[in-house]
Amino acid sequence: MKNIFKMLAIILVIIGFASCKKKDPKPEIFDITKYSIVGKFSSGNPYIITIDADDKATLTAYGFSTGKYTFIDGVFKFNFSNGEVIGSFTIENGAIKSYAGPAIINTYDLVKIPATNQLEGKTFKGIWQNLAYTTEFKFTASQVTETTNNQSSVVNYTLINNLAVKKQNGAYHTLLVIIDNKLEGAHYNQGYAWGTFMRQ
Repeated sequence: MKNIFKMLAIILVIIGFASCKKKDPKPEIFDITKYSIVGKFSSGNPYIITIDADDKATLTAYGFSTGKYTFIDGVFKFNFSNGEVIGSFTIENGAIKSYAGPAIINTYDLVKIPATNQLEGKTFKGIWQNLAYTTEFKFTASQVTETTNNQSSVVNYTLINNLAVKKQNGAYHTLLVIIDNKLEGAHYNQGYAWGTFMRQ
């Protein structure tokens, strides 16, 4: 009888360990396509890198460049400008630890793609640095009102990963990217302007 009780006790202990193991959460698999890389060039202009599931990535700045990428052992390597330029970002624990590549990329941050448009319903105001005039941006779900020197224009924009927008007003092209809760902008028409715009 004692042996039977001992066997039952051992079985209960084994079942207890097995149930504990089942409750252990599975480690989350890191999916690079659920993220964007945002930052600024050494010139001050912002950029955003979007990452697709078919090994294609796009760097959008004052133009855009599409290329192929690999993501192996935490290293995101991006070949862009028809393979002429290669940049790589080492990623650990959901953040960029280091960057190797062209010096034009000055800052970088890995940002999970938000579920909603981070610009809709918000207003930002700041100065175009090399033009020395103040501009205000007011965003709806699909349009932005840009006001400079009491003159306003309303245009549609293209949303990028819920973090950035591209817009065109005549010959003027503008890219606006949320970086560190600020709106970083690049504005170009033959020449370039850049600026930082604060939430109002």
